[in-house]
Amino acid sequence: MSLGALESDLCPELLDEVIEQAGVREQRRRLLPARTVMVFVLGLCVFCGADSHSPPGYRMVMCWLTSTFGYLRGLVVPSASALCQARKRLGVTPLRLLFDRVRGPRAAPDAAGAWLFGRRLVAFDGTALDLADTAANVAAFGHIGTPSGFAQVRLVALIECATHAIIDAVFDACRHSEQELTQRLIGAMRPGMLVLADRNFGHRLFAQIATSTGADLIWRIKGNADFPAMKILDDGSYLSVITAQRYKKRWRTAARRGWPEPPMPGHPVRIVDYRVTTHVGDTVTISDIRLVTTLLDPAEAPARAVAEAYHQRWESENSYQELKTRLRGAGFILRSKSPDLVDQEIYALLVTYQALCTLRTDAADTVGVDPRRISFTITIRVTRDTITAGRLDQNTRVLAIAAISSDLNPPRRARVTQRVKKPPRNTFKAKRRDQTRPPSHATHKIKVRRASKTALT
Repeated sequence: MSLGALESDLCPELLDEVIEQAGVREQRRRLLPARTVMVFVLGLCVFCGADSHSPPGYRMVMCWLTSTFGYLRGLVVPSASALCQARKRLGVTPLRLLFDRVRGPRAAPDAAGAWLFGRRLVAFDGTALDLADTAANVAAFGHIGTPSGFAQVRLVALIECATHAIIDAVFDACRHSEQELTQRLIGAMRPGMLVLADRNFGHRLFAQIATSTGADLIWRIKGNADFPAMKILDDGSYLSVITAQRYKKRWRTAARRGWPEPPMPGHPVRIVDYRVTTHVGDTVTISDIRLVTTLLDPAEAPARAVAEAYHQRWESENSYQELKTRLRGAGFILRSKSPDLVDQEIYALLVTYQALCTLRTDAADTVGVDPRRISFTITIRVTRDTITAGRLDQNTRVLAIAAISSDLNPPRRARVTQRVKKPPRNTFKAKRRDQTRPPSHATHKIKVRRASKTALT
């Protein structure tokens, strides 16, 4: 079995190491040993979106993965039940350990678009993944919104803006907020990073991350957030501090009455207010945005450059689009029907996505372009082709990189997209979670009606 162009990142030696570390090595010879099952689980993610109708079945994926041995007569493809049992034997631990091995930034020190102000550009945000609607999944993960929806798991990932590589990711039941999950990501933030985030996370979490990690931050905050202007800078931004409300009140009272400035304990920050005016045809849209950053020196990071840097936060949204739409498949749900297999499938999905981002980054480095000009869709298709071609040698990855880099995306254009969705094509009632499903087995009786004489007139 082979993972084609991904074999160099997910090599058999690495898979064997995490299997031994997890303690799930088989005790006797099996048709489906642990390494084979790991490749199969990763293959499920590689081919998940290969069919526009639904994810391909277990046996079809196994046939694609074993196409290298298609010339062997009498090759037995295990049944779907046997493959499901093998997944349960493997468990989630090997995939979690494998994700810990492969996660991390991928941009080189001279990579285009990966660095700003001498720091690595990274961003984080949250999303939700739809799960199979089973009683076990609903009990373990819950659901967001109306009870008629799918069970869902909440995911928060810290990604590298240029390559979309996953630096770290955490997921849990949807009853846990994105702010709670972000607390588990703090350990992945390091000095030398410039972390971008939207206004959903708040300035208290901002101060905690800035104080404990040493990373620099540019976050959007609400326009009515209270930050006293302690010193106005030449570029229009101003210095302030994240502190308790009572200290802000004392400082404003002293400034109004001309008294000496009282001490302001807290974390020093810089506030950048700016307005974005967008012209699309005859439509003009105006947006006022406020940013808070730990970059206090306007000579190092001018206000305009800080505002332009925040736009890179949308790369986290683009990475989720690649993960959920291009790789998993548009509108698809995760196939696993039990919580343990859900965890296993999510880790496998993250590992596969990371390997594809690495392949795309290698292709970008080969031709010396920004990794975002490499099509993720083409990267997936070429990877699938290398698996089903039935041939694997030392030139497989080289040929895959050449194919991926030969069809570059054009440079990014300035454009906007409405945040709307199309209305449903039917008006059927939504099924409630407590609504019992009527029996689907039925007996039909057809009786042909005899035509009457009046029908002839």
